[in-house]
Amino acid sequence: MPPFANAHDHARGVRPTALGAFDLPLELWLATMTGTPACDPWLVVAAALGRQALGGCGAVMVHYTRPQRPERLEEELRDVVRAARAVGVRVAIAVSMRDRNALGYAPDERILAMLPPEVRELVTARFLNPPPQAAEQMRIADALAASCDDPLIDVQYGPYGLEWCSDAMLAAIAERSALTGRRVHMHLLESRVQREYLDAEHPEGPVRHLDHLGLLSPRLSIAHATWLRPEEMELLAERGVAVSVNTSSNLHLRNGIAPMAEMHRLGVPLATGLDGFSVDDDDDGFRELRLNALLHRGVSLNEGVPLDALFRAACHGGRGIVTGERAADTALLPGGPADAMVLDRTGLAADLLVEVPDMALVAQRAARQSLRHLVVAGREVVRDGRLTGLDLAAVQAELDAQARHGAEGYSSWLDAVAPWRDALRGFYEAGMHRCR
Repeated sequence: MPPFANAHDHARGVRPTALGAFDLPLELWLATMTGTPACDPWLVVAAALGRQALGGCGAVMVHYTRPQRPERLEEELRDVVRAARAVGVRVAIAVSMRDRNALGYAPDERILAMLPPEVRELVTARFLNPPPQAAEQMRIADALAASCDDPLIDVQYGPYGLEWCSDAMLAAIAERSALTGRRVHMHLLESRVQREYLDAEHPEGPVRHLDHLGLLSPRLSIAHATWLRPEEMELLAERGVAVSVNTSSNLHLRNGIAPMAEMHRLGVPLATGLDGFSVDDDDDGFRELRLNALLHRGVSLNEGVPLDALFRAACHGGRGIVTGERAADTALLPGGPADAMVLDRTGLAADLLVEVPDMALVAQRAARQSLRHLVVAGREVVRDGRLTGLDLAAVQAELDAQARHGAEGYSSWLDAVAPWRDALRGFYEAGMHRCR
């Protein structure tokens, strides 16, 4: 069958559970994920991509939102390219861009005013250095694309999200994308709190606002869209904007369940993503497919997303977000891309008493242990459950050692900035994010 394509990810080599970052709503989780131990960026990305390849992902969207050292972003992006080449999967690198709201869904000074002086000093020193201008952030993406002559790697603009980017930045990205054809990938309406904040900030609605800025086009893909409304889905479908549904991540971070069936009914181009927080914290594309089938196939006699549409989203839809190719261009046909994975059907079907279609069998039972071979662009990336181009065990061991070396500092940081997380909870619970 075609490989899965992970349509939204952040290449987290150190998984959230290892950092104690779980069972939290998104807004507090984001604060918890600050100050994580600095590790070799190559190791971080290689470990994440290697695990995903073993889970059946032949293409991955890397939204690179948390560089290990922001002042060395361009160097780190080259490390992402090297890691992708070592593993052998197709990769899109969405170079993250942001220029506001570093501390929460409000101007930074409003959040700072709620903090004790010593915490205010800590977060100011770490987060409130003036970001580069939008033109400079786009230049970094353009320079990476110019230096990366590799058919398996695409570079995109990656505005973090409407909460974190000014209108001026988003309009500049839209204009540059239209001029160059470079595609754009961003978060949108991941959580209820985001929905409330963006509704207050944009009375016409956040999706309509993005349209006014010129961003809605087939060049744009968005992640999550958990809190879309029907009229917004219709507009996305009309503009040809693809949506990555990230079910495991949404469940882990208490964001709810995306209206995937309604998006499918209205014709929104769909894909699925792991978002670095899969259901078992193991980057298994097969389990993500099964979870989507269980949640989105329908309720009682009401049909939801057909199984073949779920497979298209998991394979071809994500491939389109990563590479820009249409589903018809990625099918397993003579002359098509030499991307395929081979599963152990005998292991899945040993006890069958009646004939079960392969598609249903994979959705019901397959896991990473079922994968025998993964081929990308004619290169065998996985053979008999092992990567061919990377010693993943060695990479993971070195990464874990580096992370443990910084664990004490990370723990101390979390203790020191606990008042920031407490202030954020109180801020959102009081509805202050809805005050303009």
